[in-house]
Amino acid sequence: MLYIEYEHLKNRYKCTQKQFDDILTEKEELFQKTQLRSIEYDKEKVDGGIVNNTFDTYLIEKEKKQIDERIQEAKILLTERQLQLWHKEVELRESKELSDKIYVLKYLNNKKNWEIADIVGYSKPQIYRLLEKIEKNIKMRKNEKNNVL
Repeated sequence: MLYIEYEHLKNRYKCTQKQFDDILTEKEELFQKTQLRSIEYDKEKVDGGIVNNTFDTYLIEKEKKQIDERIQEAKILLTERQLQLWHKEVELRESKELSDKIYVLKYLNNKKNWEIADIVGYSKPQIYRLLEKIEKNIKMRKNEKNNVL
């Protein structure tokens, strides 16, 4: 049942993508502070005060939070996870096990249930039962992983 390992790797890849996106969002929010803002006419007009260079503040904060380094590490992780996922997909597509074949046809090739039935030579009700079993195995494995964490 390679499809379970594939699902696990796919979920880890998605988590890494989310972490990468979170770091980029953090950088974007820091950068937005450097952009010009409109004048607020409803506040008191005050002369003097300290003039802050927003771009210098941006660079200091970016360096303090090590955003560029974290982005580089996240890119490397994302590339590695993508490579793992690709290798597992190749292995899954070459698998001779029926459940793996059905998983590939349904979730990777986006075939309809009747098309899968025609390809593998099983009846449509049997395909529905096998797909139900596949989904149940995936959910069960996902719950096991969550309980361990």
